[in-house]
Amino acid sequence: MKRLATLLVILVGAVGLTVFAPMAAADAPVVVQKTSSLTSVMTGACAFPITVDSTMTETDRFFFDHNGVLTRANAHVVEQDSFSANGDSLAGDPYPFNLEAFFDSNGNITEVYADGVIERVPLPDGGVFQSDGRVDFGAQGFPSFTVVPDFGNARNLDGFCAALSP
Repeated sequence: MKRLATLLVILVGAVGLTVFAPMAAADAPVVVQKTSSLTSVMTGACAFPITVDSTMTETDRFFFDHNGVLTRANAHVVEQDSFSANGDSLAGDPYPFNLEAFFDSNGNITEVYADGVIERVPLPDGGVFQSDGRVDFGAQGFPSFTVVPDFGNARNLDGFCAALSP
């Protein structure tokens, strides 16, 4: 979960919406619904890189100030991931989360957070890896993908890594 790529998909939409920003000023947020698929590489959770294939369905909302400048974007996402490394693979369950991004007056991201279930993966030994809480992408150095929250719990990360280890 908590994929910076999800944020980038939101931002691509936001860039496109800046053309319509004057119409959105002081109005309700602009809402976009979409489905997307991405592949990324996760590092840092286990001692080896893991390829992550994700499919997401999301509702994005873009908020503008009275001058039509994008100030905030949020998304409600349902994502499902599969993980592969060292010839092994794991399929995660679908999980919901919320993503929030804040922008300065020049359109630069100042903060990005994700809240909710971070990942839920049934393991071959009958156990489950589950992570939930809040991810602060800035505090983590803006990783492309993470399964470890800054606040919350990551239960059975060792079992997850063992299932994909060489």
